[in-house]
Amino acid sequence: MTAPEHRFGEFRLAPGARELWRGGQLIALPPKSFDCLAYLIEHRERAVGRDELISAVWGRTDVSDDLLAQTLLRARRAVGDTGNEQRAIRTVPRFGYRWILPLEEIAGPAPAHPSDAAPPTPAAAAARARRGWSALLLPLALAVAALAVWQWREHAAPPPKSAAGGVLVLPVQREGGDNESAWLRLGAMDYIATQLRERARLQVLPSEQTLLLIGHDTDPTDAGALHRLELATGAGYVLAPSATFEHGEWKFLLDAYHDGGVRSFEASGANPLEAATIAVERFVADLGLGTREPAAGTMASEPLKRIDAAMLAGDLDAARRLVDALPAAARRDPETAVRIGQIAFRAGQLQAAGEAFAPLATAATTASVRAQALMGLGAVAVRQAHFDDAERHYSAAIAALAQSNEAPPDLVGSAYSGRGAAQAARNRFDAALADFGRARVELDRAGDRTGTATVDVNLGLLEGNRGHYADAVQAFDRAIAVFTRFGVRDHLAAALLGKTNAQLALLDGAGALAASARAEELAAQLENPLLKRRIAAARCAALIANGELDAAQAKLDAGGRDAADGAEFDLLRARLRLERGDVAGATQRAGAALTRAAERQEDLNAGDVVQLAVVATRRGAAPALLDQALARARQDEPNDPRVDVDLARRLGRAQQLALQDDPAAAQAYADAFAEADRHGAPEAFVAAAIAYADYLVRHRQAELAATVVGRLAPYAERDYGAARAVAALYRALGNSGFAGDAEARAKRLAGERDPRLPL
Repeated sequence: MTAPEHRFGEFRLAPGARELWRGGQLIALPPKSFDCLAYLIEHRERAVGRDELISAVWGRTDVSDDLLAQTLLRARRAVGDTGNEQRAIRTVPRFGYRWILPLEEIAGPAPAHPSDAAPPTPAAAAARARRGWSALLLPLALAVAALAVWQWREHAAPPPKSAAGGVLVLPVQREGGDNESAWLRLGAMDYIATQLRERARLQVLPSEQTLLLIGHDTDPTDAGALHRLELATGAGYVLAPSATFEHGEWKFLLDAYHDGGVRSFEASGANPLEAATIAVERFVADLGLGTREPAAGTMASEPLKRIDAAMLAGDLDAARRLVDALPAAARRDPETAVRIGQIAFRAGQLQAAGEAFAPLATAATTASVRAQALMGLGAVAVRQAHFDDAERHYSAAIAALAQSNEAPPDLVGSAYSGRGAAQAARNRFDAALADFGRARVELDRAGDRTGTATVDVNLGLLEGNRGHYADAVQAFDRAIAVFTRFGVRDHLAAALLGKTNAQLALLDGAGALAASARAEELAAQLENPLLKRRIAAARCAALIANGELDAAQAKLDAGGRDAADGAEFDLLRARLRLERGDVAGATQRAGAALTRAAERQEDLNAGDVVQLAVVATRRGAAPALLDQALARARQDEPNDPRVDVDLARRLGRAQQLALQDDPAAAQAYADAFAEADRHGAPEAFVAAAIAYADYLVRHRQAELAATVVGRLAPYAERDYGAARAVAALYRALGNSGFAGDAEARAKRLAGERDPRLPL
């Protein structure tokens, strides 16, 4: 006798081997989806009732409509069908389902031990497997079940020997149990990831990133979704866990998708985490690896994983309720206490977070908990702009982790990244770069893609602060690619903000306009008010740089009370007025920005005010604003040695001397121009060249001015100011033909600006 197989289109179903083939490719399909498919094909001559199908596949009747629909959806997708097309499986309203696609029955391979018994139906095979797993102490039943599973596995994929590329763990699909078991979806997912990471030393994508990546689509049998997950993460294995509660115990199934196939690992236990642990150990053993004994705290209790699940879901109120429901002694446990601090920090309760972390930072607990507490204190200090304290706390966290021979690389990487950010904020660039480099290595080891991207954002900010704007754009682009892939909106918006500012410094007006528009779209979905303000400011700056003055004015007018009261927005209004030729209004607004920043201790780049004052005084403004801006820049100098601020100070001092008719102005301009040439971005170089050339023309040194303006030629095609400077020089030299060409370029770049205004 032979086991019958079925062919339809390019597909072939082999019930005996429990295989579905598409051409020469084996299709990965969960067991119950396979059983539904096989049962409907076997009874294709009639419609199969809903209850009949459930009873045949699950062996009981208390299966929800949602679970049945999801199971059939996987079966449909596996054979190229959908719930809308229904070209293979038709829904019979208010009754059930029917297989309608024509097929041919072909002879299958002969059984290894022929008998007169009819081949078992898929439902019978499923029931036998269920009985075998529920009687784990019966060696014969266990052997039969293991043989059935192995026969299916050996065709699905060759025995894996490693987990190259890392592992991605999907949320747990739950069946049975009460409503209180809903925590399993995320809590058990994170538990499995932790077990694989800490006990088997596998690279596992952090759970937070998995949730960001998958969105609402967690169906691993969807080839497109699976391929997207593999491409996005580089994971060698995608694990799809499911938990079922029946007959008083939990059964855990771990489907491991790899290289086009799937292998399943099943276990039972009195509680879901116990069953999950056994399934994980079987998966790891199948890789040819061993597991270590869990470190203290690794085998987390169910209450802790419930809290973790709520935090992963972003439900901080639920996490607090779970904490409050614990006995007082449990709340004092270090593993719980560190979570209390993390919940408070995420809610913006910095004082409460610090109070929770502080005792743990010195307590005799595990290195991991102590390091997390110290990093929490570091994060609080960064949020409060106490960067010395932040560096001290992060350094202590690094030292605590160094005491452990098996410190989790994600924690080590986060500690170095945090310390690097604190050092970058203090302009200790070399030390920050070293920390960022170490952070990248550790986070790569941990498979933390968004963590590595966050390092790139910090690196981009650092490169911008020291004037390496092209390098900054590259770092931001790397981060943007990852955050876009994972859908991390706030981090993506921050990276686009950094890129916008770097592109403005590079005189890439079109690029800044595009990046700021994308950031602005994301800002509508953000809660962080500071980030939203800075995105709005960068968008206005990009519009002004491109001559879209009316659009910039409209955004400033619609900015609300926060924008109206901000020093940075006052400075933007000053720039806008200067571009429209209102020198007096621009000077008044810029002075108000300086005063407001000083009174309210707002962050304002004094170099930007100096640059505006240099242009305003060239157009006839009184020197008071320039004097005030330079005084503020000199006051900030010890704490703000950024390249752009230093160049602005040099240029402002040269303009100050020129206004005083001091002969030393010529050398001061020459020095500022040379320094901008050596270290400045295009924006700073063009500003210095325009100011120097204007001074030389005013002092009838046209030949030397021509040398300076000649250096502006590469920028005249894309920068309005450079094009106008070139035109002004040609006019001064009496070359009307070249002047006309340059003026035409300036008009093309002007937008709503008036090219007739003075430089």
